Amino acid sequence: MRILIAIDKNKGSDSALSEHFGHCPYFAIYETKTKELKIVKNELDHSNPNMTPVDQTMKFHPDIVFSKGMGQRAIKLFNEKNVEIKTGEHNTAKEVINDLKNLKKLDSGCEH
Repeated sequence: MRILIAIDKNKGSDSALSEHFGHCPYFAIYETKTKELKIVKNELDHSNPNMTPVDQTMKFHPDIVFSKGMGQRAIKLFNEKNVEIKTGEHNTAKEVINDLKNLKKLDSGCEH
C-alpha cells in the first residue's frame, strides 16, 4: 500500500504535516510493503486545464492520501479514483506512518 502525505518541510519522517493538501510544499510517499519513505517537491499545476491536481498526483499511485485539510472537489475526485482520504490529529509524517490503522476518513472539505 502506498500513502501520500501532505507535509510542510523536507525533514524525512520528522516532517511536519501541512494544513492543506493542494498547497503543501512537499509530499511524503510511504510504501508500507518496503517501509520506504520518499519526499518529493509538490509541483502540482493548479492552472493546467487538462489535468486537475488530483490527476497529477496519480503518478505517485497512492492508495491513501493523508491530509489535515482538502477541498471538497479534490475529495470527490480522489473518491472517484478509489483513493481513500484520511486525516487525524497527527503532527508529523512519522506519527501518520506509526498510526495507519487508526487514521480517520476525511469526507468534508474546507471552504475554498
